[in-house]
Amino acid sequence: MPDIKLGGNLSQTESTPTEENDSHIFQEEALPVEEELKTETDDNLIEEDPNKIVVTISDNKTPLVVLFGPPACGKTMSLIRLARYLRCKNYVIQPDESFRPSSDPQYKAICKNFDSMIDNPDAANSTSRISFMLASVLYKGNTLCKILEAPGEHYFDYKHPEAEFPRYVQTIINQPNRKIWLIMVEPVNTNIIEYNSRIQYARKISKLKKRLLPRDKVIFVFNKIDTTEFVSGTSINYRATREETKNQYPNIFTPFENMNPITKWWRPFNCDFVAFQTGNYTETFDGTLTFTPSSDIYPKRLWELILKRIRG
Repeated sequence: MPDIKLGGNLSQTESTPTEENDSHIFQEEALPVEEELKTETDDNLIEEDPNKIVVTISDNKTPLVVLFGPPACGKTMSLIRLARYLRCKNYVIQPDESFRPSSDPQYKAICKNFDSMIDNPDAANSTSRISFMLASVLYKGNTLCKILEAPGEHYFDYKHPEAEFPRYVQTIINQPNRKIWLIMVEPVNTNIIEYNSRIQYARKISKLKKRLLPRDKVIFVFNKIDTTEFVSGTSINYRATREETKNQYPNIFTPFENMNPITKWWRPFNCDFVAFQTGNYTETFDGTLTFTPSSDIYPKRLWELILKRIRG
């Protein structure tokens, strides 16, 4: 198979680090994250009306990885965990400063302090600060993909489950770039969304599926696997985990059924499924929530799937 080049001159077969299948700059000194961001007013943290948010994706070729899920499902910490893992593997993760207008002071502050927020041991407290971000993943100077994190209520608001996607999400859906949608699900014991709302979430995903372009791919990410009985060490009972997902989110996989009479026997659904854990969270005496990253096996498996779907 010939080399595939993405977002530059990177040869996937020559330039991407390789690992075993069963395992995963100088930086300008910045002000402390909280001090820097507190210089902005609360009104600037995010647009009150998501339909007024303006985004720019000037690169129409680099694949977009979109973290999709309701509030509190772990999207931001998943980005932080994946970023930490990739940096240890000699990738570069950097914010796309052109994503938001230069007049947006909050986004500028987030971009300036992105490294500090990713590396901070109190990273769990950064989730409210990285609520809206487009980050590029580079290897040897070539852009592999861009990862989008946005507020969960813009994708699915359980108080308004039938609401249409905001204008900027519509823009992203319609982008010609290949998109890899990371659809977040979680076990019932950590889920703040009631059963009826989970049914609505599955319906929202069905609506999204109808809008996907032929090159787009979907990976279901079962986050917080460590809170279930389906894991022993880093060994996952995937059959039980999928069944849990089907039971908690009725018909969530239905739009992805493989209708091909031949290939459906070994690939029943046209989507991927991976278990994930961001890490462990410990509250200190002063109430600070500290973060210890999970085993590298989790971001490694996720990144391998993303790379696979980026290539085709």
